[in-house]
Amino acid sequence: MKKILPLIGISLTGVLLLAGCGHKQADKEDASTAPSSSTKLNNLLSPAKAKVPDDSQSSNGDQLYSQFYKKGGQWYWKLTSQDDGTIDNSQIKSLKSTGQNDVYNFSMVSNKNKSYNMKFNWINGGHQAYTVNAAYHNVNNNFVLADAKVSGQWQTGAPQAVQGTWATDFTNNSGNDAQKLPFTKQFLNITSTATSSFVNEYDTNHRLYNSETANKTINVSYKQDGDNYVLKSYDSNETPVVYSISVMGNNEIKVDGLTSSSLTMSQSATSPTTSASESSAVTSQSGSAAVSGSTANTTTSHLTDQQVVNWIWPYVKAKYPNMNVESTDFTYMPQMKNGQMYVNVLENHNAAAFKKSGVDSGTNPQVASFRVTSSGALEQMDATTGDWSVVSSGYNG
Repeated sequence: MKKILPLIGISLTGVLLLAGCGHKQADKEDASTAPSSSTKLNNLLSPAKAKVPDDSQSSNGDQLYSQFYKKGGQWYWKLTSQDDGTIDNSQIKSLKSTGQNDVYNFSMVSNKNKSYNMKFNWINGGHQAYTVNAAYHNVNNNFVLADAKVSGQWQTGAPQAVQGTWATDFTNNSGNDAQKLPFTKQFLNITSTATSSFVNEYDTNHRLYNSETANKTINVSYKQDGDNYVLKSYDSNETPVVYSISVMGNNEIKVDGLTSSSLTMSQSATSPTTSASESSAVTSQSGSAAVSGSTANTTTSHLTDQQVVNWIWPYVKAKYPNMNVESTDFTYMPQMKNGQMYVNVLENHNAAAFKKSGVDSGTNPQVASFRVTSSGALEQMDATTGDWSVVSSGYNG
């Protein structure tokens, strides 16, 4: 048998469910009653019953296929390849949780009566792509369900329809900080070449206090079916991140893959809110209702979105001496890190000013990065060196 080399896989968090491929016998659900011990397997593997090719950034020329199926009340895993046909048809004897979400160790018996272990991992919350790691077959590959269920080739970049900065409304915080910080917002930024996401935590007055680390990726590609898109891209470790996105109209999208359930997200508004009392009803351009820090001085401890934009805006505008740009032509993305407020400023390539200038929508929209320190000063980062320098010692609005 031809040796199977490990591949660097590509994952998918959301997939458009279209007609599946063949192999009806393997896909057919047995009508007999499965033992109670297989309930977890039913829930875990039911979405994975399509025959899926491995998905990788480079190919070794011999395509692998993975398929989970149920027969006689038992679950099986079938591994095939273009060159060798059926490599194995193993029975799953048991599973054990690793303590990580959607990551399990399977006890397997091959069709040659060889016992071995397999690690199975749903890569994303949407259960649309998975990793199989089985040393017995020298396999450590990702399998993307969209490659079996969504027709067409992957297209380079992200479609214009889903580009922009998207955010949920304020939702109840289910984390450990829920009592002190009862609200959260999920953010997703999509450009033609990259994505990034993070979650902000807010107090009862919708003031931003904490942010989870952003998930940043590059090398975006997509498949399309009408107003539905599947996006996949890679983080710095070449780990794939994939979203399924439905365009709903009214500047809203539905996203699968950020969490275990679908999220409805709105595109950043054209103008930020002007007071904390409005923040629960209006999605602001910066995504937060106020800037705060536990050690910030009284001048900067309760800045609204509009005040943050007003403070940053002169330094942004100075970068466009030959363009008539407004603050609403940009998106402001806030995050709290180590007690300081960081704000990334991005061009909105859909704004009239940038369309009129003929800007290439494929260019990086990042304009500048600022931070409000715990002492109340505004600093700007040098994009070349990464160093920070004070541009304003305090807010004077």
